[in-house]
Amino acid sequence: MTQPFWIVPLETSPAEVAATLAACEESRILGEVVPAAAIRDRLSTARPPAVVLQGGEPSPSLVDAQRWLAEAGVPTLVLLPTLTDDLEAVLLDRGAQDVLQLPVSSRRLGARLRLLTRAPAGQREEPVDIRLRGDVTLSPGRRTVRVGDAPVPLTRSEFDLLLTVVLAGGSVVDHHDLAQALRHDTLSTQALQTHASRVRSKLRAAGAPDVLRPVRGIGYRLTG
Repeated sequence: MTQPFWIVPLETSPAEVAATLAACEESRILGEVVPAAAIRDRLSTARPPAVVLQGGEPSPSLVDAQRWLAEAGVPTLVLLPTLTDDLEAVLLDRGAQDVLQLPVSSRRLGARLRLLTRAPAGQREEPVDIRLRGDVTLSPGRRTVRVGDAPVPLTRSEFDLLLTVVLAGGSVVDHHDLAQALRHDTLSTQALQTHASRVRSKLRAAGAPDVLRPVRGIGYRLTG
């Protein structure tokens, strides 16, 4: 029996997932919805022919999901409503076969899905580094930050906050989206401000300029 594609929703609407399933059906491709939280467990016992990561804002959860799939050699198509050059480079260099910005027509999506059926399972590639002003280097795959050659010891939450803002490519990331990226939907604004303050302090202590800019009453953005 032919194994189905996995359709993995990332904070997207049921209607958008249904549109992807319909595109699969039109292309005569079996599709199965798999929760993002179940990817790692499912990969321990199964290998789908391909995976569609769909929707959501740029977040560490997206980067983690793509890393697991790349490690397993599973061809992946990523569909996102917001797509920056840095985010596209990270996903492609880490093993995604294709990245598209939503909304996308059914015809175009179907063509990309059919192309994915012909994509060979890729080898794991070294994740691309993201270079920021002041000689700051962010490595999403290794989850490290350096200023020059010096590592900056960020906690998991601090790294996730910085990565989320960096992947937004200069757009403001509000407190709600940051809380979700840190996997704490009820995290208070004060707690987020504390995490951000520690990130800024650690980077400054390592000799870097301030790369996080607070936007009063809203959230944070990357300093240009």
